Amino acid sequence: MSSKTNRLLSSVDGSLQVAYKDVRQVCITGSLYALLQYLLLFDEDTVKRHTCYFLGYAVGDKVSCNLPAVSVGIKQTRSFFSPLRWIEKIWLQIVKNYKYPFLKTAKIYALDAGFAAPLIGKRNYSLLSDGPNCMTMNMQENSAEYLRQIHKQHSFGGRLEGLLYGSVAIHTYGNNPQCTAFYMTEKNNSFVYGERPVYIASLQEMWDAATENKRSFVRRVFNVSEEDIALLNGRKVMFLTQPLILDCHLTEEEYVAILRKVFAHYDLAQVILKLHPRDNFDYKRYFPDILVYNKAVNMQLLVLLGANVERAVTICSSSVNAFPNNVEVDWFGPAIHPKLSAFYGDNIFPARPYNQL
Repeated sequence: MSSKTNRLLSSVDGSLQVAYKDVRQVCITGSLYALLQYLLLFDEDTVKRHTCYFLGYAVGDKVSCNLPAVSVGIKQTRSFFSPLRWIEKIWLQIVKNYKYPFLKTAKIYALDAGFAAPLIGKRNYSLLSDGPNCMTMNMQENSAEYLRQIHKQHSFGGRLEGLLYGSVAIHTYGNNPQCTAFYMTEKNNSFVYGERPVYIASLQEMWDAATENKRSFVRRVFNVSEEDIALLNGRKVMFLTQPLILDCHLTEEEYVAILRKVFAHYDLAQVILKLHPRDNFDYKRYFPDILVYNKAVNMQLLVLLGANVERAVTICSSSVNAFPNNVEVDWFGPAIHPKLSAFYGDNIFPARPYNQL
């Protein structure tokens, strides 16, 4: 047997290993949501012993170290114009077939944005979900995300990425001929589907069907304890953050002004803030009374494990869809600031009852 197939993939802490020859599937994601979906989609043997995980920087080491075999993707930067980002992706394109020969044959399940394109290359793949109603919100002909793809297609940087990595680098969310199937967690509507198969299984359905061993494994991966659930249930209001400074290029002053406008509606002594994995804003500096929950874990998983509040508040996070209908949802929406409107558009709303504020 060749030395390549005898090589081992190791978890971040080196304690868990899988031989190259045993890798049958690849999970590529920079999203905790898609990672949770993948872990629930497939049986324990597949997710523990036959999958290599390529994870972006939003999936921190405290999560990735609990997976059986991990190769962390581009972590240092997210800026499209950063030279470091370009160097990392080109290097990944050059070395991937030598470092990870199983990429030539393994089935690929991916979120196709960011560092995924060099790994996918010219191969076919199945698209994982980027969050509740991700296709309905992002892949309509007038949606901000689809219009960004059109703009990128005609830009110099976009044309260069397309030349280097193929159409997946430009046309994400499965909007390319290499995506052969879509795995969604609820019914979505999008012209992008065409005639390709769409498989729908909610997180709740997959969780209910999982064995106790599988549930325990998922809980360990995301480091969720009974104490976490008790902490979250200890306050009446939960504010779900987003990386708005990073994504929408807000200044710190602009973001604080938005937060003051939002928080004026609530008693902060009753608010717990659920931090988005990519959000590193120092909320305690400006709002010392607020309680911050900063573990990298999906709101959806926390709800599956029993987290509950009276009211969920967000500017425009789709994670509010995780809560049952007896939880009040306050939605401020991207119209709260022009930079948010430019990034998200003004046509995104929760797929559940909510209060427009």
